[in-house]
Amino acid sequence: MLVNRAATLERIDDADALWDATVATLASAGFDHAIYLTVSSDFTAPFLRCTAPEVYAQRPPEQDPFLRYVCESYRILPLGAEFIDAHPYVTDTERSFIESAAEAGMRSCLGIPMRLRGSDRFGGFIVGTGRDKTSFMEKVFPRAEEIRLFCLLVHRRFEELTTQNATPVPETSKNGEFSKFLIAPELPEPFEMLSPREREIVYLLAQGRSRQETAELCTISVHTVSDYAKSAYRKLGVNNRAQVAALIYQGDAAP
Repeated sequence: MLVNRAATLERIDDADALWDATVATLASAGFDHAIYLTVSSDFTAPFLRCTAPEVYAQRPPEQDPFLRYVCESYRILPLGAEFIDAHPYVTDTERSFIESAAEAGMRSCLGIPMRLRGSDRFGGFIVGTGRDKTSFMEKVFPRAEEIRLFCLLVHRRFEELTTQNATPVPETSKNGEFSKFLIAPELPEPFEMLSPREREIVYLLAQGRSRQETAELCTISVHTVSDYAKSAYRKLGVNNRAQVAALIYQGDAAP
């Protein structure tokens, strides 16, 4: 699995080297191109890593439709020219941009938000292929959650590298809970009763991460991970990570 390869990336101390390793790993999984893009809350100060710079030759990265439309929820969306008709709200200018990206090799893509609009910085990954729609949905989209978790680990490392020399500014969720680096995907309805941190903890555990790995990813202690997990299990009415995973994927399989 891709996440098993992420362990080596976590030891990289240079952002450019991290990106090179990320691209190589995604290429081994069949992706032709990748974009990692975040911006400030006002769509300025873009942080961009991109294997196809020609995508932004005519349109600056901060105007990428991904930021405007996809970063409203943690839902993974199929993007690109092959899926453009599923997004009728895009403007003619944005459609032209998407078609140009297809010419650069990003015809069918996964749009994977890491941080949502409303955060101090938001954005995520666009990983693309030259596949047609049918091939993409059959061969690539079923791996979306695996790709998301890999991208999550890379995103965290990028945030660590780009903020390690800055003074951290804590962010809080709606209930006031500390949520620095907090990332959690959109999960089925039963998970709405959990706090943001509880959702993140049980998601990582359900993906096969150990409590030690989860603690390191979330910059908290193993004891705290256990406390969050126990609280979440109690709320969900489950006893272990396998039952949490079943809840997650039952939700994905629902019509």
